[in-house]
Amino acid sequence: MEKIFHIPHSSTYIPTEYINEYSLSIQELKNEASIMCDFRTNEMIDGLVFPYSRIFCDVERFNSDKEIMNSVGMGVLYTKTQDQIILRKNPSKEILNFYKEHHKTFSNLIAEKLKIDDVLIIDLHSYSKEPLEYELNKSMKRPEICIGINERFNEKLIKELIYIINNFNYTFAINEPFSGCIMPSEYIDNERVNGIMIEIRKDVYDTSEKFEKIKNFLKCIKEI
Repeated sequence: MEKIFHIPHSSTYIPTEYINEYSLSIQELKNEASIMCDFRTNEMIDGLVFPYSRIFCDVERFNSDKEIMNSVGMGVLYTKTQDQIILRKNPSKEILNFYKEHHKTFSNLIAEKLKIDDVLIIDLHSYSKEPLEYELNKSMKRPEICIGINERFNEKLIKELIYIINNFNYTFAINEPFSGCIMPSEYIDNERVNGIMIEIRKDVYDTSEKFEKIKNFLKCIKEI
């Protein structure tokens, strides 16, 4: 099975030509980008990386009215910060081109991998030990590893993943505190394409030794 690690939130970069759209000072903007960043996930394993901050454009969100995070101003183009103050009022619609280009690259990569074998998307994230203000799931468990699955999931793959997690002595939960996994719309019903989300609590990799352990953990997952 071919693996694609999708790494959408590892950057803090905002293109300079869009900085003036934000209501925050430069330092406040840097702080917000840092808080919302899945730091070093792009260093854990090779994957498809979105090279811009999620507070510029979040490629994980649905680009439609059905996106649940629109309710807190954090859809594709954020208008509020993680603590729910105004981030920007009228983000340029042309930023959606960054979204479309990323998803085009993602879909093309899946198509290429399908020429070789079935595909497993591994959506890689990290999250804080304590919930942030914007989160809709503050009362849920916050284990060391969160596994996100969609309605259509491969039970055998999940069992193999849990086996690896147990071997590394990490605590885990399924769909807590975050749920689901990204899946390009054209592959939602494709039985040859499966997906899982792996969310790693940030304190789990906050030292050099812990970081090496996480890298080895993800290497084992790649070999499933």
